[in-house]
Amino acid sequence: MDKKKFEQIPGTVPSTQNGHLLISSGISSLDSLLGGGLPVGTVALIEEDFHGLYSKVILKYFLVEGITSIHSVFVASQDVNPANIIRELPAVIDSDPESENPKHGSDANDKMKIAFRYQNLSSLTYESNTKHICHHYDLSKYMSFSDIENCDVYYWSGQRIKNGTNNFSNPAYNDLLKSIKDKIKEGKFFLKDNPEKRTILRIGIHSLGSPMWLPHRKTIHSMDSSRDLDMFIFCLRALVRSAYAVALVTIPSYLYHEMSLERCIHSSDIAMELQSFSGTYLENNQSLSNYHGFFKLNKLAPINSLASRHPGAAEYVFKLRRKKFSIELLHLPPDIQDGHDNKRALSDFGCGPTGKNSLDF
Repeated sequence: MDKKKFEQIPGTVPSTQNGHLLISSGISSLDSLLGGGLPVGTVALIEEDFHGLYSKVILKYFLVEGITSIHSVFVASQDVNPANIIRELPAVIDSDPESENPKHGSDANDKMKIAFRYQNLSSLTYESNTKHICHHYDLSKYMSFSDIENCDVYYWSGQRIKNGTNNFSNPAYNDLLKSIKDKIKEGKFFLKDNPEKRTILRIGIHSLGSPMWLPHRKTIHSMDSSRDLDMFIFCLRALVRSAYAVALVTIPSYLYHEMSLERCIHSSDIAMELQSFSGTYLENNQSLSNYHGFFKLNKLAPINSLASRHPGAAEYVFKLRRKKFSIELLHLPPDIQDGHDNKRALSDFGCGPTGKNSLDF
């Protein structure tokens, strides 16, 4: 693709690694972790947290960034009214909502983080090549109705599903796939199309495969439901790959067995997982009190490149404040215990110079 074409599409930027067209997820820290943003023509999968709270926040960021960047938006859900998701999008602001009130002693805390185990790990700093395509948002405020009304937004709730011959046990999957294809065709988002003004189609699917997606026929086995899910993602990726479109799909992974999830991840381009601390033994852990859960990047496909930009086995965490959602590299504080206990532990371990259990050579 020609770099001049990239500059003509609002809210996009070519990757500095391979020149592929990127869009922002709406979360600067997530863009940095993904290598600059979401590649156009890909499907990103999010394994929801148990209550689905944080995955829905990421989906809202993805959708509101599309509206702000004058992209077309396709939002689908059978659990909630998709119009309500759009009404609850955060408001656009001029600067980072948390930069105005920095915490005291932040410099000292940053120095404490530079331990030997973190020196070689990449930090989640926002890359310069995506600064001009990601905006700042305030979760405590809603976007104005006038901004939403002037944008191209399509809602799918599955209420007008037509039964017919299809490859899915639940006709809702077939209807959603057909609606997405029709939207791509009508908006001229296919690569072969030549519209007067090129833009991007953002497809946001909320809680795909939830109990609301189960077939109504009692004769359908549960395995057919999981087959519908991974086959839909496979078909969606084939459709999106041939268009100027990006899909972000959240699924309740806790409802499916491991083999079904592996097939879904294999069919997607990017796979992320949210593990909330709420309701677990980590909820009261003092070392993790500033965070709300673990963030895992399970797959990052190498698009138009020989190697993936996957950050590796580093531990990442996310936190949701009143105004902002962010992802950070986990830095555990030093384990400071009583001095006598430390000396005793050191003397009892390995080649300690004193103590009854020291080794003799």
